[in-house]
This record gives sequence, structure tokens and C-alpha cells, in this order.
Amino acid sequence: MADPDVEEIAADLTESGSHLGPGTQGWIDDTQLAAVSAAAEAADLPVHLVLVVPPERGDLYFGDDLLVRVHDAGGPDGLYLGVNHVWARHHEDGPPNDPTVRGGQLDLALQQWGDVGGSSDLTRDVEHVLSYANGPGQAYPFGEGLVRVVESLAEGTFSDLVTAADEGLDVRLAASREEREEGGSGTSTSPATPERDSGDPGSVVTGVVLVLLAVVALAAGVAWVRRRRRRQAAAPRAFVLPESVLDRVRAAEDAELERRARAEVLALGESIDAAEMSGSGSTAWAAALDHYEAAGRLIPPSGAVDSLDAVGALVLAGRGREALAAARRGRTFSPSRPCFLNPLHGVADGDRTLEHGGSQTKAPICRSCRRDLEAGRRPDILDVVVHGRPRHYFETDREPWASTGFGALEVDLVGRVQRGTR
Repeated sequence: MADPDVEEIAADLTESGSHLGPGTQGWIDDTQLAAVSAAAEAADLPVHLVLVVPPERGDLYFGDDLLVRVHDAGGPDGLYLGVNHVWARHHEDGPPNDPTVRGGQLDLALQQWGDVGGSSDLTRDVEHVLSYANGPGQAYPFGEGLVRVVESLAEGTFSDLVTAADEGLDVRLAASREEREEGGSGTSTSPATPERDSGDPGSVVTGVVLVLLAVVALAAGVAWVRRRRRRQAAAPRAFVLPESVLDRVRAAEDAELERRARAEVLALGESIDAAEMSGSGSTAWAAALDHYEAAGRLIPPSGAVDSLDAVGALVLAGRGREALAAARRGRTFSPSRPCFLNPLHGVADGDRTLEHGGSQTKAPICRSCRRDLEAGRRPDILDVVVHGRPRHYFETDREPWASTGFGALEVDLVGRVQRGTR
């Protein structure tokens, strides 16, 4: 697909507050869009809708990156809503929140610049409400949920929806705990921890993914990635946060990253289970299973997950989705390469020679990092805290991440994980 015209989108937001790209007009109907616009205008709420169909093979955070680029191109301040991915769902009746894409579950992208309804950051709460506040812990259909969010912000009752979402999470957690206990009695037939049967390369064994489900029920979004995104409004530089505050922020970011990784791995497992290609001789199908298994190794069912392992699981899950898409189309699978500087930016769009520590490395990078380098800005490099100090991940001894660049420098990331060279 052609790269979205960010200047055109920015102009649409300035004029009408929304941009609906080709193929997205059915995601929210005209009545709902009018209701959102009327409520936002009446209460002077800068809420902007940027709907663009995500590429089947591309950036893990396509929507978030697009929102940042639109704002950088002159888009107005406010709360932006977009879409990173559309996941197919197969285990529930009816559409979850997108009635037009095979019952697709929208992976929302949210960014905010400036004050909206008296809050400087509504992104987490808005996604929380859309995901869990519709009845007993269910997601709102996208258009209906957006109307509820904007009208409640205009009426000053948004906190009630957030409370409903908290209660919805409790319901989901209790249901998942009950399912897990039933599974322990031998009655569960849910998809498994990614593991392949030696006699059938296409089978997905039952077991630990059910445990993952209980944890994924707590996933409220991708706030960790959003906090890492650069924002135009720079924070005051004269105030230095105490280390205790920084430690809590880092812990919260790591927890959000872990939840994101668990959700991505579970989504891949459900898609594999629904594909009904067991026993297929397709190399792409085998690659999808291998990536699922490798990602699952990095996300144990209990205990904390290292932040770099969580990033690795996200990269492997993304490649697994690419392999599954290739298998469904009968095509050959060729793994994409993530951005070397920060694999959370998604797929790279070309190589660039990078200088660091007196040496040069030719590595693939994403558009965002390329723009930063060309403008003389420091790109958003993936850092990790080592002995209390932040370091670029590729400067550490953490393997296989440092030497492979999460698959940017060495394609066979699955092999490295399977060999345990970590």
C-alpha cells in the first residue's frame, strides 16, 4: 500500500477533526461520526480520528507512528485515535469492535498532545474503557465506544466509565481463573503453549496458552510504547526526577511491555489454531509454528519477563503473523528485518551506515529513525538499564539480542532462541 500522505491527513484533522482512509468508512457509521463531532465541538474537546487500513506486513506500531508523523506535519494538538493492526477473532460470536473485517479486533493506537478534558494523558484510560467497559468486561464496538467516550468526556462522567472498565477487568480475570481451574481438571481444549508434536509439524499442543489468557485479560493497551514515543511538547529540563520515581516509571514501562508481548503471542496462537492447516507441508506454515514456539519460550506463564525478552517475543510474534499470512496465500515466507536501533519501531525500510564508538555498522533502520538522523536528532534507541545505568541494548552482553539486533543483523532469530544462546 502507498505510504499515507501525512500532510493531507493533518489538513483533514484541522478542517473536520477526522480522516477516514480508503476501506475504513465502515468502521464507524455516519451517525456515530456525527455524534462524536457534535459532542467534541460542544465541549471544545480536541479529539481527532485517524483511520487508515494497516498493512498486512509492516510496522508493529504502524498506527502510533502515523499519529506522531501527522502531528509533526502540522496536525492540531489533542487526543488522536488510530489503528495499529486488525486481528481476526474466531472464538466469540459476533463482531468485537469492527464489523467489517472478519470480526476483527482492533489494536488501537492512541497519542495525546496538550490538554483534553482537563487531562494531559487520556490514552490509557480511553483504551481501557473501549476494551472492558461494555457490560461484563467486554469491548465496545468501535463506533459505539468512541461515542460513549467523547460524550462522557463532554458531560464530565468519563471517570464512571473508567470505574466500569476496572470492574470489567475483574470480571474477565475471574472468568479466566475459572477456565484455568477447569483446564487443570483435564477438560480444556484450548490452544497450547507453542510447542510442536514430533509426529505432526502442524499440530499446536494444548496447555500453557490458557494460562497466558488469564494474564492477557489484564492487558489494557500499549502504553509503554506510547510513553517512549517522542512528543513535540518538551518537558521542563530544569527538574530532575528522583531515582525512586524513575525506578517506578521503569517498572511500570516494563510491566506494560510484558503485557503487550503476552497479548501478541496469544493473538498469534489463536490465529494459528483457527487457520486449520494442521499437517500442511508448507514451509511458511512450519515457520509460523516455529516463531510461535520461540516467542512462547520467552514469555513464561508466571514470573517477571525481562524487558529485552519481551521485545524479542514481539518481534518473533510479528514475524509469525507474516509467515502465517504467507502460508494462507501459498507463498514463500521471507522474514522481515526490524529497525536495528529500536525493533519496537517495526519493520525497517532500508540500510544505513551507522557510526558508534569509533566503528561503523551497516544496519536496517525505520523511517522514523532515518528522519531523525537526517535532521541531526538523536533517534529513539532501545535502551536497557544495566547496573543502574541506561545503555543501548546492542552495547550489552544480552544474547541473542545484542549480536543479532533482534533479527535485523542475523535473520535466523528463531534458531538462536531455540539453541538457547541467550
